[in-house]
Amino acid sequence: MTTGTAADAPPDVPPDAASTAPVVRVMGVRHHGPGSARAVAAALEELQPDVVLIEGPADADPLAVLAADPDLRPPVALLAYATDAPSQAAFWPFAVFSPEWQALTWAAAHEVPVRFCDLPSGAVLAARTDGRDAPAADGDADGADGAREADGADGAGADPAADGDAAGTDRAAGADADGADQDADAPRDADGGGPDAGDPEPSTGGDVPPARDGHALRTDPVAQLASAAGYTDPERWWEDVVEHRRDGAAPFAVLTEAMAALREAAEPLPAHEAEHEERREAHMRQTLRAVLKSGARRVAVVCGAWHAPALDGKLPPASHDAKVLRGLPKRPTATTWVPWTASRLAFASGYGAGVTSPGWYHHLFTTETDVTARWMVRVAGVLRAEDLPVSSAHAIEATRLADALAVMRGRPHPGLEEVTEAIRAVMCDGDDLLLELVTGRLVVGEALGTVPGSVPTVPLEADLRATGRRLRLKLDAVPRDLALDLRKDTDRDRSTLLRRLRLLGVHWGTPQTSAVRSTGTFRETWSLAWKPELSVAVVDAAMWGTTVPGAATAKVVDTAGNAALPALTGLVEDVLAADLPDALGALLSELDARAARDVDTAHLMAALPALVRAERYTDVRGTRTTDLTRVVDALVIRTCAALPAAVSSLDDDAAARMRDAVDAVHAAVMLRDPGHTRDLWLATLAGLADRPDLAGVLAGRVTRLLRETGTLSTQDAATRFGRALSVGATPPHKAAWVEGFLAGTGLLLARDTDLLDPLDTWVATLDEQEFTDVLPLLRRTFGGFAPAERRAVGDAVRRTTRPGATLAPVDVDEDLAAPALAAVALILGVSR
Repeated sequence: MTTGTAADAPPDVPPDAASTAPVVRVMGVRHHGPGSARAVAAALEELQPDVVLIEGPADADPLAVLAADPDLRPPVALLAYATDAPSQAAFWPFAVFSPEWQALTWAAAHEVPVRFCDLPSGAVLAARTDGRDAPAADGDADGADGAREADGADGAGADPAADGDAAGTDRAAGADADGADQDADAPRDADGGGPDAGDPEPSTGGDVPPARDGHALRTDPVAQLASAAGYTDPERWWEDVVEHRRDGAAPFAVLTEAMAALREAAEPLPAHEAEHEERREAHMRQTLRAVLKSGARRVAVVCGAWHAPALDGKLPPASHDAKVLRGLPKRPTATTWVPWTASRLAFASGYGAGVTSPGWYHHLFTTETDVTARWMVRVAGVLRAEDLPVSSAHAIEATRLADALAVMRGRPHPGLEEVTEAIRAVMCDGDDLLLELVTGRLVVGEALGTVPGSVPTVPLEADLRATGRRLRLKLDAVPRDLALDLRKDTDRDRSTLLRRLRLLGVHWGTPQTSAVRSTGTFRETWSLAWKPELSVAVVDAAMWGTTVPGAATAKVVDTAGNAALPALTGLVEDVLAADLPDALGALLSELDARAARDVDTAHLMAALPALVRAERYTDVRGTRTTDLTRVVDALVIRTCAALPAAVSSLDDDAAARMRDAVDAVHAAVMLRDPGHTRDLWLATLAGLADRPDLAGVLAGRVTRLLRETGTLSTQDAATRFGRALSVGATPPHKAAWVEGFLAGTGLLLARDTDLLDPLDTWVATLDEQEFTDVLPLLRRTFGGFAPAERRAVGDAVRRTTRPGATLAPVDVDEDLAAPALAAVALILGVSR
């Protein structure tokens, strides 16, 4: 829409220019839409504006010039964070097909000034600190699908929209998120984005968008417009009218007029939301006035369609907007560009202004001709990469089917729905799993943008990127496995970097179970995936230092002051693996003092395994662990002294937990070099074995451990086994003793008749009630054996004849057994 907006001519404007009213074209768009982006680019070429205004944080103006840098490649996002609390942050994402990005790049290419005109990020983040949700403005709500707060990095809870347009956070991690909360007044199209744009994604504490209880939902204006046009699906109407247009034209004037009518009929917002809306639009108008006053004669304004009527035509008095903006909350912030991912542009990620199909929209925007056919070729390539038999004939038939479906439904072009149905029917043979593969790879996609080195950043991030380049670790959104051999310097440095980052809360890499079977400790496997929210995590971690090792050391030392004893020992293990020698001394001093004061035996026992594992790193990483060995020795001594009193009068659940703790400590102690602590531990177990008050599961396990280490001979262990099953103990106690002794392996029974005979005799002599009582325990014990072990035990029982037992013939009713035998034969696949 082209509108003449009168303004008082400044003194430095020539008279001939002052006699001509400036031209202001307001382009109401949807945040991520290829048709809107194409229309904006065409309108800018036609208008050739002096200044371009874009809905976005006003304090990000210095970053707009970087759009000319070829290394700034979308998807990217503007990141604003509070300098006093970096975890409080907000994102403004951009894709190639975002109208705002096209406006930025057009202005950069034509050397035209660009200004962002929305509220500054300081006001956006300050709105979150007053104890209430910042309201959603208009459906351009960009739910925060990537940012996190430091106190919520574990995924608990989500912050509401930063400036009122954001609606929650990413559902990550993974990202099994499905949808975001619909903002209080957010008009949305079926793609989730609404016709507006430019509002931030707040950095919040979790993965689940919050409910907006008490907020009445404004009627979706796109749905109303679609209904007026005879469409039942608002997304289909929007795509047919705007996004699928190939001529570059867009009904900006019509959309602005329609939105004006809808705004007049819309129900009123809650007071604080209405105030926030009014401030946003007042700030946009004030920015427009300032541009016109500076002498601009042709101004392009790219904003969400819902805001367009507030900026079009004659503006209200400037004094009114100044009064509205008086008392605007502020907060010190910093802004920068960060990489973004295609999947985080998707509505399903929790991004309120997202689209369902960023990959498809990118294809619509970048493909000039044969859109459907070229898409089918890409789909065929994805399926062929999975060794599926997809030929060119499949692509041709799928294209024809999509075109036919569009004609039948009265659509000008095949949309994603028609294309998807054709792919499912022709290329995937109706298999939804294959269709999900196509959706993940193409329809959504996982492209990661890049930012140039000239982008302002915190020193910690600069150090991280430099280290990553040196170690040839690329920031990539697509998860990939990285196998490391710690005997190699580069691989060891990679492992060290990833572990240091994890200590800082930057989970770029996740340890995996190695696919290479090895008994050594020199192999590690990591899964790497760089997610946008990690940029916030890096900024948040910058408070601890300017380099990765320095920041990790500072944070570890600070964390150690409040960590419980088991957590403290785990931290020692992490510090050794991350090669942070400056943190190790402080940790060991704290650990020694904490162990001396801690009287909880469970804490002492839980602390040992991690410390012993940490000792082993000296074999591969060359870390000196002399001080650590001293602490471990002291911890073993304290555990041995406290254990006899800790095992008295335990109920079944407590005894089972203590059994597991004893197993863990025993495994840890036996890993160490022979010495006095190992002898002390075995002597402590020997002292427990003969105690009559020991729970059955513990007594059995202690006997087993003593037998495995040779402290008890095989014959002594068998004698104790038989004694435990003799008359005098209750059947449940006997069953618990058996569980404690046998849990973990059945080969003992298969190979040792001295153990099998008393067990077999005891089970055979149980009466019906006793057998019923002990059956669950026995099933739990034998159910833990591997199938081959159970088979070996059964063979051993068949070979064993109890003293005095005779094998008598058994009469079988063949007619009664026939159905059962037939069922067994069917299961085994044999004929009778």
